[in-house]
Amino acid sequence: MLSSDLLRQDDSMDSLPHQLGPEQQLDYKRQGFLAPVRLFTNSETRQMRTELEAFESRFGSQAAANRTDIHLLQRWAWQAVTDPRVVNPLINLLGPDLLLWSTQWFIKEPGDGMHVSLHQDASYWGLEPHDIATVWIALSDAGLKTGPMTFLPGSHLGKLHLHVNTYEKDNLLSRGQTISDNLDLNSGITVPLNAGEMSIHHVRLVHGSGPNLSNDRRIGMVLRYCACHVKQTKGADTAVLVAGEDRFNHFELLPEPKTDFGAVETSRHKKAVEKLQQIIHTD
Repeated sequence: MLSSDLLRQDDSMDSLPHQLGPEQQLDYKRQGFLAPVRLFTNSETRQMRTELEAFESRFGSQAAANRTDIHLLQRWAWQAVTDPRVVNPLINLLGPDLLLWSTQWFIKEPGDGMHVSLHQDASYWGLEPHDIATVWIALSDAGLKTGPMTFLPGSHLGKLHLHVNTYEKDNLLSRGQTISDNLDLNSGITVPLNAGEMSIHHVRLVHGSGPNLSNDRRIGMVLRYCACHVKQTKGADTAVLVAGEDRFNHFELLPEPKTDFGAVETSRHKKAVEKLQQIIHTD
């Protein structure tokens, strides 16, 4: 069963605003994902898309390389990744001390043939233990024609599968990572999202998506959150503290950008992305 409940708006002293209800939390534990959840208003979503596309116009052919960890470069993106409507549901799932590990984008242009092969993020991120979740925010409608995500419910409770690197040119993953085991796809659930909605999925959940056959861009803003006790096993790494306290010091914590595209912010962003790319591209 998909959970389409709105986030609860309980502002009492013993609860967070915008938190997940008990049934939503149980759905996540059982299935490994939660969707759809209404997040931003239509006007907020349009504004975020406008900001992203202005960013792309600024960088041109280098936009894809630069938009990773965009929250370190621009304040609108920082506000998005620290928004209580995003963060508080993750606190429900991962605990009160919470880090944002990275911001990435999965964008499919109309008819470009790009897809995402079936994979588990835990197989190549280097983060352990697996108290990690991904928030996927639709900045454009992600209907059935756009190649929305398909999840294999409950697969996060099973093993980590063997992956092979295909390096397919039409695969949005960094190395075309694909599960080599034979999987029963009959249980797969495809999850379309309207613009402004989000899904949340577990780092071990098997998932993928097909090509965009619609007439509009399919824009997904992808935020990776983890509990503060999670550590990077592949080398030095960075993160942003979005809730609570970091008592473990496993990551270099980076601050909010004070000036959009400022010299300090640009240097900090460049170094963080270089570390992240090295980690993701290393087996």
